Amino acid sequence: MQSFDEALNRLLASAKCLASLESLAPAAAFNRVLGEDVYAPIAVPPFNNSAMDGIAFSLNVINPAKPIKLAHTVFAGQAPPSLAAGEACRIFTGAAMPAEADTVVLQENCSFDVEGQVSILEGDLFLGQNVRKRGEDLACGELVLTKGVKLSSSHVGLLASLGFESIAVYTPLKVAVISTGDELKSAGEALSPGQIYNSNGPMLCAALTSQGFEAAAFHVKDDLAQTMALFEQLAQRFDVLLSIGGVSVGDADFVKQAIESLGHIDFWKVAMKPGKPLAFGEVSGRPLIGLPGNPVSAFASYQLFASAFLSVCQGGEVSLQESQMLPVILETSLTPKRETFLRVSRLLESGKCYLQPFPSQGSGILSSVAFSEGFARIPSGGETQSGDLVRFIPFH
Repeated sequence: MQSFDEALNRLLASAKCLASLESLAPAAAFNRVLGEDVYAPIAVPPFNNSAMDGIAFSLNVINPAKPIKLAHTVFAGQAPPSLAAGEACRIFTGAAMPAEADTVVLQENCSFDVEGQVSILEGDLFLGQNVRKRGEDLACGELVLTKGVKLSSSHVGLLASLGFESIAVYTPLKVAVISTGDELKSAGEALSPGQIYNSNGPMLCAALTSQGFEAAAFHVKDDLAQTMALFEQLAQRFDVLLSIGGVSVGDADFVKQAIESLGHIDFWKVAMKPGKPLAFGEVSGRPLIGLPGNPVSAFASYQLFASAFLSVCQGGEVSLQESQMLPVILETSLTPKRETFLRVSRLLESGKCYLQPFPSQGSGILSSVAFSEGFARIPSGGETQSGDLVRFIPFH
């Protein structure tokens, strides 16, 4: 049985990019993984411009204590005029600065007279005041985004500001989500005695979609031949298979047997709670991650293992959820034999942040995930008491 860190490192070491490249407009590339380094083809902003509505002039040429002649008015989108010595112009936010001007005073700090002159009421002036410099945001030729970055809405805006018509991104990874078990029913179907609704399939498909993958849900009954047939079929259509359930040691657990018959298992079982019966291997040339069947175990295994593996297969960077050390609130001390991941929420008390565990921590209590913010990682092999610092891993 692998430790948590051993299993994660082993999983990531075997991950490789399975996606191809395509070109998309920045807006259409949202939530995609960038397939190339991006350099700025222009400076942003491309010219000096005013940050405010006001009066533009040269601070070293004009005496701000005396009335100044207003020669022009400049709106955003217009080519800037030339200013003669001693002249100023009225300027609006975003408008290009005349080459002879280097300072802007807010219009509310000015007084205008009928003769077309302006007096500056503000006393403390400095060179470059209220002026956005050319290249202040991005210099021409500067490295803007690196290959492997997942494009957020702000990244899309950045690319649009540089005038990119299209950008190279990886195609979405196609992931099959396979629920197993005779007890599962789909929403809308009547439940017979001993049956439950399938929550894992919709939950994991939603998680995959939010990460930018293409997910499709399937279900197979507890039958070895049917499981093998479905695995073989889906391996021809999808990049990665995620199975749920059937990887433990029960008489009706056939996923492990199916993987071994169609390919191989790299590792099985992780010393963690919840999520011990996690399997990773390959079927018909495609990677398969076998998640546990209990809803919380499936969620934890996806968040802590599958998500990072799939990100690399999508062409993304090897990155794990950021964690921070925070004190945990416990009713009794814990001495777990396996690394334990408690579902917790953050609690602010007297200006300090604590981790408050959800009251019920069973692996079938899906509400412990829905009403929590992340995991508190409790190490094995020692005692953890209330107030001890532990790692907090947010769900999102």
